[in-house]
Amino acid sequence: AFDTPQQLEAMRARMKTKENPAPQYDHRSRMLMTNSLTMTSGEVEQRIKAGQPYVIRAKMPAEGDVQFKDLIRGEVAFLASLLDDKVLFKSDGMPTYHLANVVDDYLMKITHVIRGEEWLSSTPLHVLLYKFFGWEKQMPQFAHLPLILRPDGNGKLSKRDGDRLGFPVFPLTWRDTETGEVSKGFRERGFLPEAFVNLLAMLGWNPGTEQEIFSKAELVEAFSLERIVKSGARFDFEKAKWFNQQFLRKKSGAELVEIVKPVLLAHGVEKEDAFIEKSCRLLLERVTFAEDFWEQGKYLFTRPDAYDEKILKKRWKPDSAEIFEKLMGELNRLTDFSSQAIDKAVHDFAAAYRYPLSDVLPAFRIMLTGVSQGPSVFEIAALLGKEEVTARMKTGMERFGKVLANG
Repeated sequence: AFDTPQQLEAMRARMKTKENPAPQYDHRSRMLMTNSLTMTSGEVEQRIKAGQPYVIRAKMPAEGDVQFKDLIRGEVAFLASLLDDKVLFKSDGMPTYHLANVVDDYLMKITHVIRGEEWLSSTPLHVLLYKFFGWEKQMPQFAHLPLILRPDGNGKLSKRDGDRLGFPVFPLTWRDTETGEVSKGFRERGFLPEAFVNLLAMLGWNPGTEQEIFSKAELVEAFSLERIVKSGARFDFEKAKWFNQQFLRKKSGAELVEIVKPVLLAHGVEKEDAFIEKSCRLLLERVTFAEDFWEQGKYLFTRPDAYDEKILKKRWKPDSAEIFEKLMGELNRLTDFSSQAIDKAVHDFAAAYRYPLSDVLPAFRIMLTGVSQGPSVFEIAALLGKEEVTARMKTGMERFGKVLANG
């Protein structure tokens, strides 16, 4: 086809009607255009020798259906009369995707073409190309996957949605070479590879059971195209985080150390592996990503530099310093500094001196951690050890007095 852009534009303008608002190059227009169907072979040869630009198009049938079986959607049929004569070779001699796709798959003996549903409308052309080339017996099976939808379910998820709603849409950080725009990836946000694979598998597929967490081997065993749904799958970032949380909890102690150690080093903290592992186990129910071990439990790795003043002003009384001096003495006398022993010592102390635990425990926690919430304060104390607990109590009592004095 030797049609110029001006000729194509004129054809669309000429053939545009209310019934045909978007004319295309097809069985209705091809015989009005400058191509090998409307010219003699001599004229075609002459134009080629003269170096006139041309494209090669696929001549679509004027009637009938193009039928194929989709492994997800079943039998699919398209009216041939609605198909346009797609360009297979561009005027610069390069093949279009449609031609390259079919030829590559044939040469590589591809058995299954699995792709997004937006390619469903291109499949009739691909099916016909297999037939035109005499490759029908080698034609692969087709399966068109449902789209991943925005969290609200309205439309296909795009990179813009991720930027707008604050979650990644790329596996790895992606940079637009034209605009310089950077979109952070799932890996850089702290997602584990196995969690990412699991969440992807569950988008538009279900195993027919209540099971949601799968190892890669379990997915290989359970996965089948027949259980992929036809409708779009809504992306839920909270669910994605849940998957990561579950896989993080399944890690061994040694694996947790390997995951968390780089996070600590990035914050200038070095600790022994045994301490890191115990810290991870203490925080594991509260974290979703590796970085959360630092954000949720930095007080385990470094002494607090700030304290929850709101709670202190409620719980720190004029005689609290005297009380905690006595408690510090009781704790220093312990030969067993386990969480159970510390728990018993604190409760026995409060009972013996008739101090309300509601005043003792919050202040004790803030002394050790700087915050009012977290894992068991007795487990924290046992992990830190007697010497560190004593040092933090001394610092805390000194700082708490200043807080009240300035309050």
